[in-house]
Amino acid sequence: MPYLTVTHRGSHRFEVNVEGHRLLVDEGVAAGGRDSGPTPTELLAASLASCAAAYAESYLTSHGHSTSGLVVTCHYRLSAEQPPRVAALDVTVTAPAGLPADRRHALLRATEQCMVGNTLRMPPMINVVVAAPESFPVG
Repeated sequence: MPYLTVTHRGSHRFEVNVEGHRLLVDEGVAAGGRDSGPTPTELLAASLASCAAAYAESYLTSHGHSTSGLVVTCHYRLSAEQPPRVAALDVTVTAPAGLPADRRHALLRATEQCMVGNTLRMPPMINVVVAAPESFPVG
């Protein structure tokens, strides 16, 4: 099972270690952070957009199309209702200029198969526990 660790670094900042890859997560200044990294919510949107981009790239390369100019954007809206959550994620795939118009629908279908999107459409069971300090792995 893939494994990651999030370590508190003070003032709403956290270091995320994903299989040796490190990144900093922070909150905006208005929320008490320093805005020194993306927020967890921004990472959620980034995860969806980058997954969609990877699937788009895979489709394009496997069908002999250029990936030059491929761009994926993601806008999200927060819910005004409780509990706090992301209410909508809008993903836009900008296809490479040379992609024939009749292949755009196939690109859309391929992109919609990304694992992150599938997970958000069919949410996993989430289990949260609070463990004693000595039970956390060191490293």
